[in-house]
Amino acid sequence: MRAWLNVGEAFYYYVVWKYLIYTACERSELRHVRIGGRRCIRVRPAWLDEWYERSTRHLPGGGSGANATTTAVTSVGR
Repeated sequence: MRAWLNVGEAFYYYVVWKYLIYTACERSELRHVRIGGRRCIRVRPAWLDEWYERSTRHLPGGGSGANATTTAVTSVGR
């Protein structure tokens, strides 16, 4: 696994909408760094893990499994 991921790679890491990653960065919910430009965002896999755990903690089942990812996307996206 790479040390730094761009938003597209982060999308494949947890299979959540890219929009959610950008929004979490704008709201300072997801640790990130910006390189060069406004949309050039990089995150570490450990930061994604922390953010995912925080954002799915309130869901039934504690955020485990593929269904939790879908539920998190649905609940945060609305």
